[in-house]
Amino acid sequence: MQEEYNYTLTVPLQDVDEAELLLAEARANNPQMRLSRKPDRGGTARFYLCFPYAGSRTDLRFQEWFTTRNSKRWDLFGPNYGVWGLA
Repeated sequence: MQEEYNYTLTVPLQDVDEAELLLAEARANNPQMRLSRKPDRGGTARFYLCFPYAGSRTDLRFQEWFTTRNSKRWDLFGPNYGVWGLA
């Protein structure tokens, strides 16, 4: 089991391509980040981002990095603490 901090990013469907480019850059900066797409709902795309806890909060750099690049004011919800893996 692995401790992690996760976020949900919600963007309008018309911004999906732009969001995917930004998330690819985020993944390049954070190779251990897990990324998945939740089902679309209400005209929005939702992405789920997970950052493993490795003795320090690896997500904090992402949060600062994303804030400076969030020109469209997309909704980033989190961080939420969780545990990933089977018991």
